[in-house]
Amino acid sequence: MSVTIRPIEAKDKEEWLNLWTGPGGYIEFYKAQSAITPEISDTTFARFLDPTVPMYSAVAVDDSTGKVIGFANYLAHLNTWTVEDTMYLNDLFVSADNRLHGVGRKLIEHVYAETDKLGCKKCYWMTQFENHRAQLLYTKVGVKGGFLAYFRPGDI
Repeated sequence: MSVTIRPIEAKDKEEWLNLWTGPGGYIEFYKAQSAITPEISDTTFARFLDPTVPMYSAVAVDDSTGKVIGFANYLAHLNTWTVEDTMYLNDLFVSADNRLHGVGRKLIEHVYAETDKLGCKKCYWMTQFENHRAQLLYTKVGVKGGFLAYFRPGDI
Protein backbone atom coordinates (compact mmCIF):
# COMPACT_ATOMS: atom_id res chain seq x y z
CA MET A 1 0.00 0.00 0.00
CA SER A 2 1.37 3.37 -1.02
CA VAL A 3 0.48 6.19 1.38
CA THR A 4 1.32 9.87 1.53
CA ILE A 5 1.50 11.62 4.90
CA ARG A 6 0.90 15.36 4.73
CA PRO A 7 -0.40 18.23 6.87
CA ILE A 8 -4.17 18.44 6.99
CA GLU A 9 -5.87 20.92 4.65
CA ALA A 10 -9.28 22.61 4.72
CA LYS A 11 -10.48 20.28 1.94
CA ASP A 12 -9.93 17.28 4.26
CA LYS A 13 -12.58 18.29 6.79
CA GLU A 14 -15.35 15.93 5.67
CA GLU A 15 -13.07 12.89 5.47
CA TRP A 16 -11.36 13.79 8.76
CA LEU A 17 -14.74 14.19 10.48
CA ASN A 18 -15.83 10.79 9.18
CA LEU A 19 -12.72 9.17 10.67
CA TRP A 20 -13.04 11.27 13.82
CA THR A 21 -16.73 10.87 14.67
CA GLY A 22 -18.22 8.59 12.02
CA PRO A 23 -19.21 4.94 12.39
CA GLY A 24 -16.18 2.88 13.35
CA GLY A 25 -14.19 6.07 13.89
CA TYR A 26 -11.82 7.26 16.56
CA ILE A 27 -14.40 8.70 18.96
CA GLU A 28 -16.52 5.55 18.75
CA PHE A 29 -13.43 3.42 19.44
CA TYR A 30 -12.84 5.35 22.67
CA LYS A 31 -16.58 5.27 23.52
CA ALA A 32 -16.66 9.06 23.81
CA GLN A 33 -19.55 9.85 21.44
CA SER A 34 -21.49 11.74 24.10
CA ALA A 35 -18.50 13.89 25.04
CA ILE A 36 -17.58 15.15 21.56
CA THR A 37 -20.04 17.71 20.26
CA PRO A 38 -20.05 19.16 16.73
CA GLU A 39 -18.75 22.41 18.26
CA ILE A 40 -15.72 20.58 19.70
CA SER A 41 -15.01 18.88 16.38
CA ASP A 42 -15.36 22.13 14.40
CA THR A 43 -13.18 24.05 16.85
CA THR A 44 -10.53 21.33 16.82
CA PHE A 45 -10.41 21.29 13.03
CA ALA A 46 -10.19 25.10 12.88
CA ARG A 47 -7.26 25.02 15.29
CA PHE A 48 -5.34 22.74 12.93
CA LEU A 49 -5.54 25.42 10.25
CA ASP A 50 -4.77 28.39 12.52
CA PRO A 51 -1.05 29.26 12.27
CA THR A 52 -1.18 30.96 15.70
CA VAL A 53 -2.28 27.78 17.50
CA PRO A 54 0.38 25.09 18.18
CA MET A 55 -2.05 22.26 17.38
CA TYR A 56 -1.57 20.23 14.23
CA SER A 57 -2.92 17.30 12.26
CA ALA A 58 -1.38 15.13 9.59
CA VAL A 59 -3.41 12.85 7.37
CA ALA A 60 -2.55 9.60 5.67
CA VAL A 61 -3.80 9.54 2.09
CA ASP A 62 -4.11 6.30 0.14
CA ASP A 63 -2.24 7.07 -3.09
CA SER A 64 -4.42 4.73 -5.16
CA THR A 65 -7.75 6.31 -4.14
CA GLY A 66 -6.82 9.78 -2.87
CA LYS A 67 -8.88 9.10 0.26
CA VAL A 68 -7.86 10.09 3.78
CA ILE A 69 -7.45 6.81 5.69
CA GLY A 70 -5.87 7.99 8.92
CA PHE A 71 -4.71 10.94 10.98
CA ALA A 72 -2.39 12.05 13.73
CA ASN A 73 -3.41 15.06 15.85
CA TYR A 74 -0.60 16.57 17.90
CA LEU A 75 0.29 19.69 19.83
CA ALA A 76 3.36 21.42 21.18
CA HIS A 77 3.28 22.65 24.76
CA LEU A 78 5.46 24.09 27.49
CA ASN A 79 7.03 21.67 29.94
CA THR A 80 8.54 22.19 33.39
CA TRP A 81 11.33 19.67 32.70
CA THR A 82 12.74 21.27 29.54
CA VAL A 83 13.38 24.74 28.18
CA GLU A 84 12.07 23.65 24.79
CA ASP A 85 8.46 22.73 24.09
CA THR A 86 7.30 19.12 24.24
CA MET A 87 5.22 17.40 21.56
CA TYR A 88 2.12 15.46 22.58
CA LEU A 89 0.64 13.04 20.08
CA ASN A 90 -2.97 13.50 21.15
CA ASP A 91 -4.80 11.24 18.70
CA LEU A 92 -3.71 8.56 16.24
CA PHE A 93 -6.18 6.68 14.07
CA VAL A 94 -6.15 4.52 10.96
CA SER A 95 -9.38 3.20 9.46
CA ALA A 96 -9.96 -0.46 10.28
CA ASP A 97 -9.56 -1.74 6.73
CA ASN A 98 -6.21 0.03 6.32
CA ARG A 99 -4.47 -1.20 9.46
CA LEU A 100 -1.44 -3.49 9.48
CA HIS A 101 0.02 -1.80 6.38
CA GLY A 102 2.46 0.54 8.16
CA VAL A 103 0.18 3.59 8.08
CA GLY A 104 0.25 4.14 11.85
CA ARG A 105 4.04 3.90 11.86
CA LYS A 106 4.30 6.46 9.05
CA LEU A 107 2.02 8.84 10.94
CA ILE A 108 4.13 8.51 14.10
CA GLU A 109 7.33 9.03 12.11
CA HIS A 110 5.78 12.19 10.65
CA VAL A 111 5.05 13.45 14.16
CA TYR A 112 8.64 12.65 15.16
CA ALA A 113 9.89 14.72 12.21
CA GLU A 114 7.58 17.59 13.20
CA THR A 115 8.85 17.32 16.77
CA ASP A 116 12.38 17.93 15.52
CA LYS A 117 11.33 20.59 13.00
CA LEU A 118 9.52 22.59 15.70
CA GLY A 119 12.46 22.28 18.12
CA CYS A 120 10.57 20.25 20.69
CA LYS A 121 12.73 18.33 23.14
CA LYS A 122 10.48 15.30 23.61
CA CYS A 123 7.51 13.54 22.05
CA TYR A 124 5.04 11.38 23.97
CA TRP A 125 1.56 9.88 23.81
CA MET A 126 -0.81 7.74 25.85
CA THR A 127 -3.08 4.84 25.03
CA GLN A 128 -5.60 2.72 26.88
CA PHE A 129 -4.28 -0.33 28.70
CA GLU A 130 -6.66 -2.50 26.66
CA ASN A 131 -5.47 -1.17 23.30
CA HIS A 132 -3.10 -4.10 22.81
CA ARG A 133 -3.10 -3.98 19.03
CA ALA A 134 -1.79 -0.41 18.99
CA GLN A 135 0.74 -1.25 21.68
CA LEU A 136 2.28 -3.84 19.33
CA LEU A 137 3.27 -0.88 17.13
CA TYR A 138 4.09 1.50 19.97
CA THR A 139 6.69 -0.84 21.46
CA LYS A 140 8.46 -0.86 18.08
CA VAL A 141 8.54 2.92 17.59
CA GLY A 142 8.64 4.17 21.18
CA VAL A 143 9.65 3.41 24.73
CA LYS A 144 7.08 2.72 27.42
CA GLY A 145 7.38 5.48 30.01
CA GLY A 146 5.91 3.74 33.03
CA PHE A 147 3.50 6.52 34.00
CA LEU A 148 -0.22 6.16 34.63
CA ALA A 149 -2.65 8.93 33.76
CA TYR A 150 -5.07 10.19 36.41
CA PHE A 151 -8.00 12.55 35.94
CA ARG A 152 -10.22 14.67 38.11
CA PRO A 153 -13.37 12.69 38.96
CA GLY A 154 -16.01 13.25 36.30
CA ASP A 155 -13.51 14.42 33.66
CA ILE A 156 -13.46 11.18 31.68
